[in-house]
Amino acid sequence: MTDHSPRARTLANGIEVWCSFDKLVPVGELKPNPRNPNTHPQRQIELLAKNIRYFGWRQTITVSKLTGLIVSGHGRLMAAKQLGVEVVPVDYQDFATENDELAVLVADNRLAELSSVDLNELEKIASEWKAIDFDTILAGFESADLEGLLNPGGKDNEDDDDDDRHDKELDKSDVTVAVGLYRFRITQEEFIAWCDRVKQDAGFDKDSVLTEIRSRLGL
Repeated sequence: MTDHSPRARTLANGIEVWCSFDKLVPVGELKPNPRNPNTHPQRQIELLAKNIRYFGWRQTITVSKLTGLIVSGHGRLMAAKQLGVEVVPVDYQDFATENDELAVLVADNRLAELSSVDLNELEKIASEWKAIDFDTILAGFESADLEGLLNPGGKDNEDDDDDDRHDKELDKSDVTVAVGLYRFRITQEEFIAWCDRVKQDAGFDKDSVLTEIRSRLGL
């Protein structure tokens, strides 16, 4: 019988490599960009290392042919060092100028910051994971994160059934606002009015509005 199960491209110190790459490069030869403004807390590196160990390499470390410095993947390099591996998959790319290179480096995190999350869909996914006892740490969710998402008020007894039922019956015009692990609902009209006040105070430039929102929410 023919085995049609997917196969990794290769192994790098026992870790499957699924992404396209130019070559496997010794960890010690890679040079982080000293101007990299993106930081990586230790807990993030621990989670990333576990993710790589379980899923294999799904993204390469990108290195500029212009300067020889890492453009994206500084966190992945740190995770590789934590895993104790000797080689990692690397993709070498051309850049016309160092400014182009820096722009891609900064955008690696910056563009992700500008995304938004559909909390309702995320809650459905989290519920499905919980039902099958999936290790959500592989998706970056600590057990406390998952509990905060599924049970934002910390209510876990039968006395709160009425409140849970009430939440489900909220008008669809309501919106959910998330601050860290906490969520609360306001009406669409209230949310729009609040956004308008922020824009009036901060101006209508997107970056200024985002900065003002973060400031008001204490982020």
